Formats: sequence, C-alpha cells, structure tokens
Amino acid sequence: MQNLLQDIRYAFRQLRKSPGFAFTAILTLTMAIAANIVVFGVLNALVLHPLPVPESQNLYQIQHGEHGWITVAYPVYRDLLARNHTFSEIADARIMRAGLEVDNTPKAVWGYEASGNYFNVMGIKPELGRFIAPSDDVKVNGSQVMVLSYASWKTRFNGDPSIIGRTVRLNKIPYTVIGVAPRYFNGTERFLWPDLWVPMHNEPQIEGDNWLENRGDSNAWPVGRLKPGVTLEQATADLNRIAAQLSQEYPQENKNMTLRLTKPGFLGDALAGPVHGFLLGVMSLAGLVLIAACANLGGLFSARTADRSKELGIRIAIGSSRSRILRQLLTESVLISVIGGIAATIAARLLLHALSQFHPHTEIPVQFLVEPDRVVYLFAAALAIITGALFGIIPARQVWKTDPNQTMKAAGGTVPGQRRFAFRDILLTVQIALCCLLVTASFVSLQGLRKTYAMPLGIEPEGVTIATLDATLAGYNDETGAQLQKRLLNAVTAIPGVTAAAYSNSTPLSIDNSNTSIYAPETTDFSIANSKFNATYYEVSPTYFAAAGTRLLAGRVFTDHDDKKSPDIAIVNQTFAKKLFGTENAVGKRYMNGPKHSTEIVGVVEDGKYVTLTEDPTPAVFWPIAQVPNTDTFLIVRSSRPSVEMVPAVRQAVASVDPSLPTFQLGPWSDTLLMVTFPARAATIALSVLGGLATMLAVTGIFGLASYTVSKRMRELGIRVALGAQHTQVLRAALQRTAILLGVGSVAGLALGFAASKLLASIVYQATASDPLVIFAVAVTMAAIGLIAAAIPARRAFTINPAKLLRDE
Repeated sequence: MQNLLQDIRYAFRQLRKSPGFAFTAILTLTMAIAANIVVFGVLNALVLHPLPVPESQNLYQIQHGEHGWITVAYPVYRDLLARNHTFSEIADARIMRAGLEVDNTPKAVWGYEASGNYFNVMGIKPELGRFIAPSDDVKVNGSQVMVLSYASWKTRFNGDPSIIGRTVRLNKIPYTVIGVAPRYFNGTERFLWPDLWVPMHNEPQIEGDNWLENRGDSNAWPVGRLKPGVTLEQATADLNRIAAQLSQEYPQENKNMTLRLTKPGFLGDALAGPVHGFLLGVMSLAGLVLIAACANLGGLFSARTADRSKELGIRIAIGSSRSRILRQLLTESVLISVIGGIAATIAARLLLHALSQFHPHTEIPVQFLVEPDRVVYLFAAALAIITGALFGIIPARQVWKTDPNQTMKAAGGTVPGQRRFAFRDILLTVQIALCCLLVTASFVSLQGLRKTYAMPLGIEPEGVTIATLDATLAGYNDETGAQLQKRLLNAVTAIPGVTAAAYSNSTPLSIDNSNTSIYAPETTDFSIANSKFNATYYEVSPTYFAAAGTRLLAGRVFTDHDDKKSPDIAIVNQTFAKKLFGTENAVGKRYMNGPKHSTEIVGVVEDGKYVTLTEDPTPAVFWPIAQVPNTDTFLIVRSSRPSVEMVPAVRQAVASVDPSLPTFQLGPWSDTLLMVTFPARAATIALSVLGGLATMLAVTGIFGLASYTVSKRMRELGIRVALGAQHTQVLRAALQRTAILLGVGSVAGLALGFAASKLLASIVYQATASDPLVIFAVAVTMAAIGLIAAAIPARRAFTINPAKLLRDE
C-alpha cells in the first residue's frame, strides 16, 4: 500500500510536469468514455433493464403469429384466459385517448382501457387507494372508476392526497378516482406515459364504438404471466392449441390463426426489433470510438515512454526493478483514466438526464426515462479501469527491452536501432481505420436523412396546419359529430389566407391508422385467410386530396352527393389497383370488403407512406366520410400564411364552434411528422457525434505522431536543409511516414465500412457505404484531417534554422 501511494504521488507529479499531455489524455478519455456511458445508459434503460414489476421475466405479450400483427380481438382474449393451462393470469389492455376535465377545462389525455385483472397480473401496489378490480369490469359501461398515474396525480391534481373518491369528468361522464399508481409504473410500454386507467368494458363509453364482441376486430394487447416452471415453448404450444380450436370454431374470423409470445415494452415486436438493432449498432460503434481512444493514448504513452528512455535507463541502472517501473507507468495511466472516467460519468449523467426530460412533439405522451442507475455507474467504473490498464500496458515492451547502457550513451534523443515502423505506428493506423469507419457511418446517416426528407410521401405537409380532435370526447355521436365536422370545416375555411381545408378520420403517418381486408369481386368466402391483402383506409371529406396535396391520377374526387343515400364508392392508390387488378386503370372496377358489400372505385391517387417511412409500397383506400361517419377528426387547413399565425387562428375557429372540444394536437403538419423522421434524425445525431469524436481522435493522433517524428529528427532535417534540400524534400522526409499511415488506415477504414454495411443497416434505413457521394465525402474528410493535423509539424519543418540548430547541438 505504501508503494502504491508513492506511485500515485509520483504519477500526479508527472502529470503536473506535462500539463499538455495530461489535458489531452483526460479530454480524450472523457469524450470516449462518456459516449459509451450514454449509449449504454439508454440500452440499459430500454432493453436490458426489466419492466418495473415483480418477476417481470415471466411477463409476456400475446400477439398474432404474423410479424407486426400485435393486437388480439377481445373475444379471443377471453378464450385464451379461459382455456390456457400455462399462464397463471392473462390481462388485456388498450391505449386510448379521452377528454379529462381539470378545473372545468377539458384536457386531451392518453391512458389505458384495462381488464379488471390487469393490476393483479402486474403484481404492483397502489400509491393511494385501490386498483381496478375484476368486479369493476363486468358490464358494458357499468363501473365509472379510474386510476390515475402518479405523474397525472402530481401535475393535474397537485398531488392532493384527498383525491381518492373525488368525481372528475371523462368525456363529460362522471368518473370516480379510486387509486393512484406507484411512481415508477407506466404500464407495459416503455415509451408511453399514460394519465389514467379505466375498465376495459367502458370502451364503448370512451371510444363511441363497441368492439368487445367482434372477433374480427383486433384492438388490444393481452399480457400474461407464466406459471412457475413453464417454458416459453410450452406456453407457445398451449396458445396455438387454443388458436387451432378457434380456427375451427370461427373459421370466418380466426381461420389459420397462430399466436406467439414477445416481451412487452415496444408494442410487441413492432418496435422492439428496430429499437434493439439501433441501440446495439450504436453501442458497437461507440465501442470502436473507445478502442480508437485507447489506440490514441497508447501511441501517446509509447512516444512519451520513448522520450523518458534515459530516465528509465538511469532508474534501472541504480537498482529499480522493471516490474516496479511498469507498475508506476500503469498507475499513471489508470489515474488518468479514473479522472477521465469521473468527468465522463458527470457529463453522461447530465446528458442522460436531458434525454429523460426530452418530450418529442408527438400526439401521444412519449418519454424515455433513461436516468443512470447503479448498473450504469458500475459500467462506467469498469470501463475507466479497463481502459486505463489497456492503454497503460502498451509501453510494457519498451520498459522490458530498455538497455540502460545504450540509452545513456544515445545522443540527441534518438534511440539507435529504431525500426522503420514502430508499434505506435500500428496503433495510429488502427485509429485512423476506425476513424474512417465512423466518418463513413456519419456520412451514411446524413445521406439516409437526406433520402428521408426527399422521400415522396403522397402528401404535401408544408403550409398545412393540422388539428386533431375527437367529437366523442365532447359527447357527440356519429350523426351529431358529422354536423360538428361540417361546422368546423366552415369555420376554418373562413380564415383569411386559407386555400383549401378538409377533415378526415386519420392522416398518413399518424398513429391512428387502421386496416381493412380487401377481397376480389367474385369472392364468396370472406374469411380473413381468403382476403387478397389488407389496405390502410381513410374516411375523408370531398376536399381532402386538395388540402393534403395528394395527386389524383385517374377518375374523380368525392363530392357532397357521395353520402349514405348514394352507392358505396372509394378512391384507391396505385399499389391497391396493381395488387387487386394487375393494372393502375382501376376506375369503374369493383372490390369486396365483406359479404354483400361491393364498392365501386371512382378514382386512383398516387402512392404514399402510410404507417412508416421504411414500409414497402402499401395499398390504401379512401372512403367518403359521409358514407362511413367517424367522430375522429383531423382538420387539415392549407394556407399561404405562416404557421405562427395559422395555429392561433385555427384554435380560435375551433373554440368558436364548441369551446368544450379537447384538442389533442394543433400545429404545422410537418411538426406532427417529426416522430416518423425521429429514427433517421436520431441515427444522424448519434453517428455524427461518434464520427466527430473519432475525427478529433484522429487529428490528435496524427498531430502527435507528426510532431514527435519532426522533433526527434530535427538534427537530421537541419543537416538536410544545410546541404540544400528543397522544402518538398524536407516535408517528404519529415511526414512521409505519417502520410503512408493515413493512406493505409483510410483504405482499411473504407473496407471496414463496406464490411459493416449490415451493422449500419440496423441503424440507418437504406444504409450503404458504397454510395459514390459517401466515398467522395469520406476521402475529402480524411484528407482534410491529415492536412489539419500535419499543418503545424510541417510548418515547424519548413522553418528550421540549420545554423542555430547545429550550434545548439
């Protein structure tokens, strides 16, 4: 221990003697370790950390066997609950929106419709009061009770402890608050922070549509808790046994149905795969930044050890053991890494806290709680110590090979017998290769972001203000809601500067999209398995296509005469027409979407993006909202005025029609699409930061090697100048090795970029490192890095005064 304390004190003295080296090393480590802590903190919170419920490892979400089909019909949930042998309990839940009156003012909120056993399955205890019980979820609209989330209780009701038993109005219906959920609990989805929970059987009252007995309407997310000792394979087999029974009992709705289990957290497997792939990919690249930092610092330590060769030789000559010297150097490196690790942990904690407070501009209350916990701090400590040991052990070979007689006789600081390429050159080559790989990833992400914004969407969101409403929340039904929608349309159309306005039940790329089964005209078997495909559908007013900026390619748009008294008609997109009829010329043709339900196609519009930006061409169908009334209302207002003027104008117009209407979202349409572009923007930000860090490491690494090479060869270069060498010859002699290493490392980095295309594809949509624009940008960047890093050493070589230098020697 006494020797260790001596080593630590000596290490501090050495760092004080070389403040430039100490600052560079600590800053390098701080940036590299902080990047890894931040990425690991997000990965730990969203992937590795279990849901905050007891025995969460036994909790599984039940969904259809078809990839991406995450919901199950409520009657199927009841059958699973009654017939299964492998789950101790299965609950059902569905995300819903509602209008909550707070201080006599309607507020648009999000919550869950949950089965009566939901909280029993979760296994948690209330903060206040009690949870929804099975007896509260028996009759349709039979029990008006609600449980508040902890955040909703604190923010909307000021944390009032007497909230239990209070009556509040939900969709203008009196509800009694019976409990408050614990602070840490937000349901089974990691990104959604609801305001409240209500009984599932109150769904008709909340949504205005009763699907509780409809086997063909998949709406909810069953979550079950496995019995002790039951394996995932056994539970899956048991579920598919029930699915096979239901396929025979209800062939029209459940034909060929299969079920599977996924871990809850990201809407089953709908988001889990992309989120996991993105985070693991970024974690891998952050690890490469750390390796590059270790290579950088290893090179610096190696050069510094070479400069201290005379000191080391003297210490060995007077009796110091090589192991003691190595231990002292290792103590110095670990001390640097610990200081850098502490600084990195502080910086990472601030960044993770900022990410936890980040609320994307989305319709639903999205938030990612990624505050660091004990696991993250342990990871940071281990990373700092391992990193210090890793780059600190690099000079070990120099210490072990040091000849005290030779080093004390060597003049001018040059060690005889120096190899053409030293180990630190190899480290720099590795560092440059990793930097080139990360710079390539950065440009790939930038190209992906450019493609994202240039992608044809089938709509023109610029210049459009959109307001999201639900007439049901204010007590309207389909008939009175249709009258309300017309009054709202008239009110916003009257706003000065409005060029087009419309309303619909949903919009492309919103979270409120639904599918319908499409059948050929001659179909007689209307089971789901016999459908041609599923199409995303929209119920729109006649002026929708003008307001949304969707091009009509053939036929006509809807008119005010297309109502319930007229034959059923539809407008389809190009993909719909091609898939069903093999041609885009579908005007006048008919399709079936149910028994005795034939619909005529009167128009064809351009394709677009409807659910995600990464989807393949998807069929879509548009119906006149007058033929299929819907109280969900998206007001679409196109105007030549700026959004800062239009938003308050639309808000005032809506209030003039009915001030009790809660508005879920009101703003520029382009802002509401930020969530769908969020993956591309997140990838660009993450990879650009990592690429920037790698660039800084490459600059410092090349600068360090070039400066060290020039300083060690000053006498030689002075002699060359005295003998008449030209500037280009001096520059080649001084920096040729650095240029070769830069070229070799850059070529290796580009090769790694091509090899890592699969990894990049998990982070960036349509990622490819073979894009000529990406290759050109990487080549220019690496050349710029070399020029910037070598500029000062090159200037020093150009300004050599041989007379003064040789006189000093």
